[in-house]
Amino acid sequence: MRPKTITLIACLLLFQATLFAQKINFTGKSVTLQKTFAAIESQTGYSVFCNKELLKQAKPVNVTAVDMPLQKFLQLILEGQQLRYDIEGNTIFIKQTEKTAPKPPNDDTHLAPASRELKGKILDAATGNPVAGASIHIPGRNTGVSSDAKGEFSIKVNDGEKIEISSIGYESQELIIRAATHFLDIRLNVAQEAMKDVVVTGYQKVNKRTFTGSVGKVKSDQLATAGISDVGKSLQGMVAGVAVENTSGTFGTKSKIRIRGTSSISGNQEPLWVVDGVVIDDPVNLNPNQLYSGDAATMLSSAISGINPDDIEDIQILKDASATAMYGTQAVNGVIVVSTKKGKIGAPVVSYKNNFSMAMKPSVTQFNVMNSKQRMEFSEELYDKNMLDFTNLNRNYGAFGKLLSQLSRKEITWDEYYDNIQRAKTYNTDWFDELFRNSVNQEHSISVSSGTEKSQIYLSGSYFRDAGQTVGQHLDRYTANIRANFDFTKKFSLTGTLYASARNQRSFGTENSTEAIAGIVERAFDINPYTYARSTSRAMRPYDDNGNLEYYQMNYAPFNIVNELKNNFIDIRLREIKFQIDANWKITKNLSYNGIFSGRMSSVASDHIATEKSNTALSYRAMQNSSVRGANTNLYNDPFDLSQYPISVLPRGGIVITDNTLGEFYTVRNSLNWKSYFAENHSIDLLAGTELRHRKYLTDYYKGYGFEYFSGLTSSPDYRAIQRDILSGTADPYYGKSQNIQHEASFFANLAYSIQNKYNFTLSTRADGSNRLGTSERFRFLPIWVVGASWNMDEEAFIKDIEAIDFLKLRSSYGLRGNISGLGSAEMLAYYGTTTRFDPNTIETVINITSPENPTMRWEKEKMFNAAVEFGLYNRVTTTLEYYSRYNYDLIGGIEVSRVSGQQRKTVNWADMRNHGFEVTINTSNIKRRDFAWNTIFTFGYNKNEVTRIQQNNTVLLATVGTGAAAVGKPVSGLYSFRFAGLNADGLPLFYNGKDNPTYQISKYSRDLNMLRYEGSRDPLGSGGLTNSFRYKNLNLSFLFTYSFGNVVRLNPIMQRYFSDVEALDATLVNRWRAPGHEQYTNVPRIIEAETRTMLLEASADPFTFYNRSDIRTANGSFIRLKNVMVNYALPNALIKKYGMKGLQITAQAQNLALWADSKLQGQDPEALVSGISIPAATTFTLGLNINL
Repeated sequence: MRPKTITLIACLLLFQATLFAQKINFTGKSVTLQKTFAAIESQTGYSVFCNKELLKQAKPVNVTAVDMPLQKFLQLILEGQQLRYDIEGNTIFIKQTEKTAPKPPNDDTHLAPASRELKGKILDAATGNPVAGASIHIPGRNTGVSSDAKGEFSIKVNDGEKIEISSIGYESQELIIRAATHFLDIRLNVAQEAMKDVVVTGYQKVNKRTFTGSVGKVKSDQLATAGISDVGKSLQGMVAGVAVENTSGTFGTKSKIRIRGTSSISGNQEPLWVVDGVVIDDPVNLNPNQLYSGDAATMLSSAISGINPDDIEDIQILKDASATAMYGTQAVNGVIVVSTKKGKIGAPVVSYKNNFSMAMKPSVTQFNVMNSKQRMEFSEELYDKNMLDFTNLNRNYGAFGKLLSQLSRKEITWDEYYDNIQRAKTYNTDWFDELFRNSVNQEHSISVSSGTEKSQIYLSGSYFRDAGQTVGQHLDRYTANIRANFDFTKKFSLTGTLYASARNQRSFGTENSTEAIAGIVERAFDINPYTYARSTSRAMRPYDDNGNLEYYQMNYAPFNIVNELKNNFIDIRLREIKFQIDANWKITKNLSYNGIFSGRMSSVASDHIATEKSNTALSYRAMQNSSVRGANTNLYNDPFDLSQYPISVLPRGGIVITDNTLGEFYTVRNSLNWKSYFAENHSIDLLAGTELRHRKYLTDYYKGYGFEYFSGLTSSPDYRAIQRDILSGTADPYYGKSQNIQHEASFFANLAYSIQNKYNFTLSTRADGSNRLGTSERFRFLPIWVVGASWNMDEEAFIKDIEAIDFLKLRSSYGLRGNISGLGSAEMLAYYGTTTRFDPNTIETVINITSPENPTMRWEKEKMFNAAVEFGLYNRVTTTLEYYSRYNYDLIGGIEVSRVSGQQRKTVNWADMRNHGFEVTINTSNIKRRDFAWNTIFTFGYNKNEVTRIQQNNTVLLATVGTGAAAVGKPVSGLYSFRFAGLNADGLPLFYNGKDNPTYQISKYSRDLNMLRYEGSRDPLGSGGLTNSFRYKNLNLSFLFTYSFGNVVRLNPIMQRYFSDVEALDATLVNRWRAPGHEQYTNVPRIIEAETRTMLLEASADPFTFYNRSDIRTANGSFIRLKNVMVNYALPNALIKKYGMKGLQITAQAQNLALWADSKLQGQDPEALVSGISIPAATTFTLGLNINL
């Protein structure tokens, strides 16, 4: 064969392969050829040319194409049109079919007139519901009919002819008519592309076209783009109206998610998480005030963190009353529905994925803190003003105090003292560099999917290892999952799921928080490495000149942060197992049954260990002199011999505090679903059922003294340690046990009525009962209801002719929802306890009343209105615009009452508020060619909140806390500040009082908020995200930007009444007032002397707290964050097939690359709440591999 011939054949084969490689995805009913040609151009890069007159004569077509080759797609849409196509290069020419003479009757291609009538019925293969409007067509014959509302049809046929059945959203079928065929029972499978148009509420799957509620969807590939192993932290910027603040980067902590604002002031504000139709409760029972406290239990506050992200198919967020109606009172804050993957029909497919990531450590240069020289000079000034005396230095000291103490004990000379002072001024320790590391984390996930038409199975397992960004922190998580589907008959199917997870996690041994009356969350002992690195003097250092640990002093005992992190830690062990059975029974053609039984058990074991080498343990043995003995509260005073000096109750060993929680969660749901089609174009869908839920938390607590960690976990307790705790009346006993049991019973119903799938109406109702509301029937149940309607305008004749419009839908809903705040009950709540006695024979049982009876208390309630328009244009742009209004009333909270009543605070329905806002979601296909594509997703949500009634204002001190406070006419989290009036001639800060007179004496407990300045909302008014995705052949690149705006944040405090030489102070204090006249050019107060401090205390003045909470100590909380950048490359199939692989992808990612925010923040993250075990999310780089076999 000649070379030219070979080349020509090769080119033809290459052209044909290229032609068939072009895949078309398109679904339409009665669409014009212009729209199909537009889809070809946008998806393939080919240009289509056709005479306008030919297009006018062409008939509309019904077509469903999922990954259909271009050539087959062209044949399908041109069939019966008297049109043909020619392809030249990248151009498709549409031409009229040439007329030919009639062929002889004996030609085998001749179609004889139809000889008989064939009837049939078309049903949905999954649900058994009739498929109305399906197209039944005979190729080559200008004959076709459509199925009616019952899915039935009748068509004239000849034996041996081929018949094609197609419908929007379903996979097409082809059948050959046999002589024995008189009735066709056809079941169509939903096309994978059409699954995008299904809304999963957890109770049922609803066609998005007829859905009247508001829902946002996050697909599995978007979760992969987020690149986060904790699903709850990956939703930021994904859905309009869903504001996500990742307040902590610590694994297991809960992100602050607010769907369309907040529904409560003091109660539960968290959305409901649902996995495969079942509500998922957290493994520990935390109240709303604990969730973002940074306490150790918050590492267990997110139940969803136990789920492997690779097991998730998609996440749908239900936002309005219509969408959440089926969940009743528990869904007032919105519902996040997670659907997990299931097995697929076909040969086994094995997928393996791994990720290796590196978390980068922060640097002290990000923060505006004093250098060593500035800090030592500040300490010298404190000492000169008698603000660093030996009483204070006995308890805590840093570099300056250590040298001063050594000098006073004559351990060093004056020359050595001055020399070491000068040396300390040069240390400039970067504590972030010392305590953080560029940790390498790894994640491995493997899954197997397989199935036949009768059964399918999905198996998966994963391992996640977080080596810890800081010293004293690491994590291991394991998950295993099996999900099997069985279709026993055409009418009965069963799905079984078994899921298990295990987590071992270590964190630093920071103590739990206590809320002071002043509204400041305090910790008696905090060794959070991030907090320590940001707030510790740079004149201190972790190691001495010989490389040994250098110790300073804390709590009267030697302290070194590196040593403490190794010897004071919290170990958490979490085990969970969940099983679930879903049964579906098609009782009749209209009636079906669904039943769910789900059980989940969790076991949490938490050990807070302070070893014998920790500062905590050593402080119990600190009694080096009489001054320390008299001041150290960890020592023991013998009540039977008051003449003795205090003694240690921990002569050896350390301390272990153990918390164990067992959780049991059961759900039983039964529902009947009636679907009926009548009068050709009308349909009714009625769902009704019951649900029972059980939750039980069993907790035990133990505090052990004398625990010897380095001696084989032995113990040598001293009975006087227990005696000390009993007599001191500590909040936590040395042991205890408690249980919390909650039962809920619900009845629900939903009615959907549709006319021509064009006009849709829904009515939903539910009644919830709970033992948390007592035994009175008046409070036990709250019926809720919702009505909704939607109009698919694109089905109207006056819209169908507009080629630019792909779809157009209006929808609206209105309803009443309720909420169990969890803060109180209409009936008295009490628990048993015992009196504090040393002699057990004198102990008496008592009843502690936590919430007195309040017969007027009612449910928290909400009325919500929602309206939206959805439309698509040119097969390129889809947009959703929504407006909503929420009125929340009878909100529950605590108010102060006269103590004559025997109470200090009382829980009542104390407030009302409104939320309203709007949302925008825009998806655009900017460029869509064969080798290049560019897509954009933009989300925007705006929410304005206003309190309309409040029974009692906060005090000015509580109103100025950094988390915000509620007041009439302002947001629920309004930020208030004292109005700074400058410095006086003595360098003390002044503030305007209620009469606008400058003073530093303002009553902390006044409720007159008019003397404060309203700064704005603490919570953002708006938030969203912008994703741009690019594809060039097999290479993908994406960028995710998240943003937030409209809020104000409080800057970290810089002034104190008592300074120590341990802290790293804000460099702003370098410009402090130093002499009369300086008040003319600085607004930073002076360092006061001991005498001035005494004077302020006697005058009950607290100007430095007021200064930290003043209007000059706020910043704009708006920010833009480059959240994620991902590059993905899929190796060509021709290359990997030889190795037995079906797919191989390499991924590189980066998270939290850049942040643009107010310069006044000076390194302070506007999102993060750094406290306790919480640290901000780090900048992370990831390299991953994904293999399909």
